[in-house]
Amino acid sequence: MKLLDRYIAGVVISATGIALLVIMGLNVFFEVIRQIDDIGEGTFTLGTMLQYVVLTLPRGLYDLFPTAALLGGLTGMGALSVNSELVAMRACGFTIWRVVRSVLQAGLLMLVVVVAIGEFVAPTAEQLAQQLRVIALDKRIDFMGTHGLWVRDEPRYIYAKKVLSSDSLADLSVFEFDDERHLVKVTHVNTARYKDGEWILRDVSQSILGEDQVSTSHEEKMAWPSLLTPELIGIVVLKPDNMSAPDIRQFISYLEENGQDPQQYRFAYWKRFVTPLSSLVLLFISVPFVFGSLRSGGNAQRIFIGMLAGFGFYMLNQVTGQIGLVYNLNPLVATVTPSLVVLLLGFHALRRI
Repeated sequence: MKLLDRYIAGVVISATGIALLVIMGLNVFFEVIRQIDDIGEGTFTLGTMLQYVVLTLPRGLYDLFPTAALLGGLTGMGALSVNSELVAMRACGFTIWRVVRSVLQAGLLMLVVVVAIGEFVAPTAEQLAQQLRVIALDKRIDFMGTHGLWVRDEPRYIYAKKVLSSDSLADLSVFEFDDERHLVKVTHVNTARYKDGEWILRDVSQSILGEDQVSTSHEEKMAWPSLLTPELIGIVVLKPDNMSAPDIRQFISYLEENGQDPQQYRFAYWKRFVTPLSSLVLLFISVPFVFGSLRSGGNAQRIFIGMLAGFGFYMLNQVTGQIGLVYNLNPLVATVTPSLVVLLLGFHALRRI
C-alpha cells in the first residue's frame, strides 16, 4: 500500500506544481502590466521593475497555493480516474478514504514547504520589494519596513518607528539641520494623526541644540503643516497580510498597549494559520469531484470547475472577512468559517459516493 501512497502523492504533487507554475506565470504577467506604466518615473527602470516582480514571487506563491492545490488535485486525480487506475486501486482494496489519506499526505508535504516560504521568505522579500519600488519612485523615502520609515524632507529627516495607518504614526522623531548640515533641533512625538490638511501631534518634546547649551520644551498638543501626505504613507505602509505571524503578533500587542484598534491585524494573524489549512480543505474536495460527476470528464472541464470552486472559495473568504471586520466578530471564527463550510460539503459529497 505504501507504494500506491507514494504513487498518488507523486501524481498530486506534480500536477499541483504544474498548476502553480501556470498560475504564477499569469500572476507575473498581470503584475508586469500593472507596474509597466511607472517605468521612467524617478529611478524606476525596467530592471528595477523586474527586480520588484521577482521579489513579490514568494508572496504570490503563498497566496496562490490553495487554488493550485485544488487544480492539482482535480487534474492529477482526474488523470488517474480517466486511465482507470483508481478503479484498479479500489479493486485491490484501496478505499475512497484511503485515497483521501494519500492525497492529504501529499498536501502536507507541500504545505511544509509553502508555509516555510510564507513565514520566512515572503515577508522579507515583500519588504525589500516595497522599499525598492518606493525609493525608486519617491526620492524622499530612504527606508521603510517593519522597523520604521525614514523620510527626507530638507532640511528635516523624519523617522516614524510605527506606521499604524496612512494617517496615523507613532513614536515619531524629526531631526532638523542647518545649511551647514549641523543638527539644530530634535523633536520627538508620541502619536501623530493627519486631520484637515495638517498633522496633530501629541506629547511633543523638543530639544534645540545651541553652541553652548541645549534647551528643551514639552507640549501636549501641536499642529504641524503637512510634511508627509497620507497618500505617500499609504504607498509605503506594510500591509498586515504581508507580515509574518510573529511580526503581526508583536504589532497587535503594541496597538493594544497604545489604545489603538488591532482588529484588522487580528484577522491577518489568524489568516496566517487558516490559509495553509484551507489548501488541505481544497485538496480534499477535489476527491469527490473526481469520483463523482467529473470522473469521465476531460482536463479542461476539471480545470474550469476547479477555477469556479477556487474563485467561490476566495469570494467566501473575502465576504466573511469583511463582515467580521464590520460587525467586530471573533477573528478566528470569521476566518475559519469558509474552510469549515467547504469541508462539510466535501464530507457530504464523499458520503453520497
